[in-house]
Amino acid sequence: MGTKGKIIAVLMGESKSALSGLSPEEGKEGRSAPNYVGIVPLQKRIARLADTIDGQDVAFHVKGYAPDIITVEGIVEVEDIFHDRVFDLKEKVIDVARTILQKHNTYKNFEEEYGIFCVSEYVGDPEELLSFAPRIASFLKSEKATLDPKEIQQTLETSIKYAKDDLLIVDWDGAFIFDGSGQFDETIELLELANLQLLKYRILDYELDRRLDKLLKMLRRQQKERFSLFRSNDMKETVREMIHVRSQSIIEFETIERNIKLIGDWYSAKVYNLLEKKFHLEEWRKNIKEKFETLEDVYAMASENFAFSFSKRMEILLLVGWFVLQIGWFVLLLLEITYLR
Repeated sequence: MGTKGKIIAVLMGESKSALSGLSPEEGKEGRSAPNYVGIVPLQKRIARLADTIDGQDVAFHVKGYAPDIITVEGIVEVEDIFHDRVFDLKEKVIDVARTILQKHNTYKNFEEEYGIFCVSEYVGDPEELLSFAPRIASFLKSEKATLDPKEIQQTLETSIKYAKDDLLIVDWDGAFIFDGSGQFDETIELLELANLQLLKYRILDYELDRRLDKLLKMLRRQQKERFSLFRSNDMKETVREMIHVRSQSIIEFETIERNIKLIGDWYSAKVYNLLEKKFHLEEWRKNIKEKFETLEDVYAMASENFAFSFSKRMEILLLVGWFVLQIGWFVLLLLEITYLR
């Protein structure tokens, strides 16, 4: 007889439009108080759907994180969580979740996929189930190939044990939650929160790259057109856009960091710290901060060049005006001489 369990296939994406008119999710059970609920971004309910995949009933919960992140959870109960078919079943659930996600007008290039495997029906310490370690490591890495024993060991080392009968093992592509009480909600939400932060960092990083590239192109074009008398307002508009994006990004960036630090209880904080290291969130933050600094330098350069060019144009216009004025006086002088004759 196999070990019963639950698969939760999570897929997140960025919507092209802001979310509105959504209902809050129902309260979830936590392990201890104080809880982090109310500090981290609150999920909003969008829809609940049902489907059948390979003869298995699958429930799909569609949720939203303000202002524009859509999350689809595909939930399915299985008789044996360690069976070979579970790997393929999870992938098929993700495929259906992707179809649902795309119906909400999301960007295809920005998605985060994560597999959560929940086990509660066991007796004794969950470590006894580590006889399935090769299968656990393969599921967490979304890898069908047989893994090296050292790789398996390293995967299992990224874990947290809170009570005697529970265990959490996390990796880049998935997590195994062993909890005899069946209280998975808080851990699942923390896992989704970490994926949310990773997705936001990816989006922000891309947006900064795109804006920086646009600004650099404008600067290069400005250099070529330095002595042009009449120029478009592209440079001015680009700088204005950069100021707006930079301001919005900094606000969002600092809010994310503040919310992470405000996670209150021991279990939540320790789990998130583990996820932060596994997802390399600190490296993402460092990289984005460096790009902010680069943008500040380029923005200063753009402002100086724009001001310099504007000053040059004014000087040229004044010179042209002075020459026109001189010509005018000269014409008037000729007319006066001609009249006197």
